[in-house]
Amino acid sequence: MAEAGLKLRTATPMGDWRSFPVKTTAAVVAGAMDMIHDTVGVYVETVLAVGALSDYGITKYVGDDVAFIYHAEKIMVPKDGSSVGHAFSKGDKVFYDATNKQADITGGGNLWIGICVKDAAITDTEVLIDLKGDKAS
Repeated sequence: MAEAGLKLRTATPMGDWRSFPVKTTAAVVAGAMDMIHDTVGVYVETVLAVGALSDYGITKYVGDDVAFIYHAEKIMVPKDGSSVGHAFSKGDKVFYDATNKQADITGGGNLWIGICVKDAAITDTEVLIDLKGDKAS
């Protein structure tokens, strides 16, 4: 079975990762990327629409606070896994594609958020990065 949700690869509790609480305004899936003001990060928990039922013990609903990781030395983030996506190589700058809420290797209008720490093929749907944690630039 494939692993789902948040994929933090930084050691806890001694690892270098940081988060802040975010009051959600919409349903989100753990591991999804987003930008809060000028900071790009990853949601720690899945948040359901108010009134939705879950078979998985999820108890967070829209309007609840959830942790949002904005800095992690190793974290898996979503990327385009289609045939038109990009391969990532260790050391590549990683950018945030705000339109598709995923990692990309092309700058342009995308914001720099970290570096790739493990190669990812074109068809991979995730990439392991060092999420730098400061204002996206």
